[in-house]
Amino acid sequence: MNKSLCSSLLAVALIACGSDDDGSAKPASGGTGGNASGGSASGGTAGSAGAGAGGGGAGGAAGSGGSAGSAAAAGAGGSAGSGGAPSTSAFGPQPVAPTALSEGTIFAAHDGSGTTCSQTAPCDLWAAVQKAKGGDVVFLRGGTYAISKNLSFSNKASSGSPVIYESYPGESAVLDGSQHQKGTQIYVRVTGQFVRLRRLEVKNMPMQGVWIGGTDNVLDGVHSHHNGLSGIQIYSPYADFPYGANGSRNTLRNCTANDNSGAGIFDAEFANGGNSDGISISSGADNRVENCLTYKNSDDGIDTWRSTGSYVGYSISYENGIADGNGQGIKAGGAVPSADTLVERCLSFSNKAAGIDYNSVKNGTFKNNTTWDNKRGYTLGSDTVVNDCIAGETANNSGTGVATNNSWQRSGSVAFLSTDPKSADFLKPTAGGGFEDIGAHAK
Repeated sequence: MNKSLCSSLLAVALIACGSDDDGSAKPASGGTGGNASGGSASGGTAGSAGAGAGGGGAGGAAGSGGSAGSAAAAGAGGSAGSGGAPSTSAFGPQPVAPTALSEGTIFAAHDGSGTTCSQTAPCDLWAAVQKAKGGDVVFLRGGTYAISKNLSFSNKASSGSPVIYESYPGESAVLDGSQHQKGTQIYVRVTGQFVRLRRLEVKNMPMQGVWIGGTDNVLDGVHSHHNGLSGIQIYSPYADFPYGANGSRNTLRNCTANDNSGAGIFDAEFANGGNSDGISISSGADNRVENCLTYKNSDDGIDTWRSTGSYVGYSISYENGIADGNGQGIKAGGAVPSADTLVERCLSFSNKAAGIDYNSVKNGTFKNNTTWDNKRGYTLGSDTVVNDCIAGETANNSGTGVATNNSWQRSGSVAFLSTDPKSADFLKPTAGGGFEDIGAHAK
């Protein structure tokens, strides 16, 4: 896909869909979330993602995903100090309003050497993290932060007084691991509680882009790309089931994950691309993916693998699946105890395998989604509830599920106003064609 097409997906990301739905040491299994049957995917170039389907809204600051004003109304991503809510009027990343400069309490810079971490004497990032506590707003001055050693956002805060890390208003902070070869055990981790990462870019990390093992955290407007394993991975030790103490109740909102790939590395960790998802919820409970964009990852776009109660909504996933990656646009489950994933109001297209795959999840639900130009539209289990979905593929689904009012259950074939991602009418059913009341765009 060329750069102009990627850039044009901004229109898709901002399409009104008219819904009222509610919408330290290496971890023992740090790279397992995308294993051969639960892998990752994403693509394009860093620049094309930024200019494209969610770049502007996701990054907020010039250079980290397009211009701050290029997407819909500011504030769609929620307030800085709260969990916010998904935008139910558009797909993909939405603008993230910067936190007011006056709220800043700690300041870091890529070349910071101060000890007070003040605006006039910023400290380095590691010192800022160590200093931060609940209620602090840590502003990262613009520039590239070379991740020379592990960086762990391990702060323990509270829902009413989170710790916020964010690019300085009008600037773009980039966390860059390019000095390391793929497979080097260097990480950016979120291991704390009630931590907010906002309007940041993470790239070229040798393992995952951002690894989350903590709880109740929010990533809002994070762009993670060209990393060795998954762009963003949430993980709880499998032995902790029933989940809740680790890797649970995290929200990924207005995030973009592209071109994360382990293709060409044939060890068990990278599996020739089979463990590099755009977004991987490897395990944990009640994690959410809202208004996100994943593309050209070597495994799957979004993968909820061995998690429970995961939510994926109002998101876009395309062109995932490289080398030995599975290439599902959205993978809704995996091995036991995977259960109760909800996927709604998503667009999934041009992926190597299925647009949306149940992948053995128990009691999964798919509603008001649209797939197109995938190997197949949907893969369904016997207990997968699938309602009001559209499959634009000839091979519309595999398995029957508990299906109600889907395009393949109606007479006729779906026709779209446009199958050009550059169009604001992309994948909208034609008026009067008998399908405009279902799918992701249904009113």
